[in-house]
Amino acid sequence: MIKQYFVQYSHDSIINDFSLPNEMFKSITVGIRDIETDFLFTFVQNMFSFPVFFVLESVILEHIERVILEKKIPSYKFASDGFIIKIDSVDTLEVICDCTVDLALNGFSVYIFFGQGLSEGNLVPTSNWDKPIEFKILDFEKVDTFIDVHEVGLTIFSDNDKYNSPRKVTDYISKAYLLDIENSDI
Repeated sequence: MIKQYFVQYSHDSIINDFSLPNEMFKSITVGIRDIETDFLFTFVQNMFSFPVFFVLESVILEHIERVILEKKIPSYKFASDGFIIKIDSVDTLEVICDCTVDLALNGFSVYIFFGQGLSEGNLVPTSNWDKPIEFKILDFEKVDTFIDVHEVGLTIFSDNDKYNSPRKVTDYISKAYLLDIENSDI
């Protein structure tokens, strides 16, 4: 059975989860039940060139930290269990997409950043249960796009004209998935 996905402009409640510069980014939500590695891997590979940065806010699942260490994937560790990984290869992208899906399906946050002049130390998130997520030392002028990956899809924040509408985002999703037109803003 082919999995369906929908693409919509993001609801304000999703946008308000983050402390972002006003009016800088368009926000698009891609919904898919039980996100899979091949969906995320293909999407990221189709959208971006290298390097791309993954922020694993909480690597509470021990096997993920073990994978990062065993495969000798360079990473920047922050807090007690957070990792930021600069990805420069398809092989590393596939491994980290697999880890991302595991984390997302278990309710943990993962963010993907793409832009010019980004560095791992600037991508550290600050989370409080009663406040929006912030990236306090990040210069958002350097960010082209960032993605919040969650268990039922992803939210894309971008100022890039290539991804600024639900219709344009569908161009980067694998043809192995079927667009639910009735529930999409197309």
